Amino acid sequence: MSLDIYFFKNGFDIQKSRADIDATYTKLQAIKEELEQLECDYKEATLSNLNVTHNLNNMAKAVGLYEVLWRPEEIGITMAAQMIPFLEKGIEELTANPKKYKAFNPPNGWGDYDVFVDFCKSVLHNCREYPDAIIEASV
Repeated sequence: MSLDIYFFKNGFDIQKSRADIDATYTKLQAIKEELEQLECDYKEATLSNLNVTHNLNNMAKAVGLYEVLWRPEEIGITMAAQMIPFLEKGIEELTANPKKYKAFNPPNGWGDYDVFVDFCKSVLHNCREYPDAIIEASV
């Protein structure tokens, strides 16, 4: 246990300041609880979450999947089912011409052709599993 002695500027309203701090802290606690609930709701609504390095964007552009994966909203894709035909065509092209697309492997070694193909297949799998899911891409 200890004793604290504070010295304040003359004219400072200590009681009002403490009351304001207490009121603001109460609001903060309520906001934290609301934020926790919103985060919980967000997590419960998330069916799946996939991630791939942005280093593969040039490969995605070359095969015609950049907008589909990185910017779906810009081409009107909002639902998972809408991605399916693009992904099927892109994966078919990728697997038919691996040499062409391996040329887009990033020089820094972060990601490569195999990672991108696997990612595309995973996205396609999720689209088929959750065709009515709302899509959100975050770069």
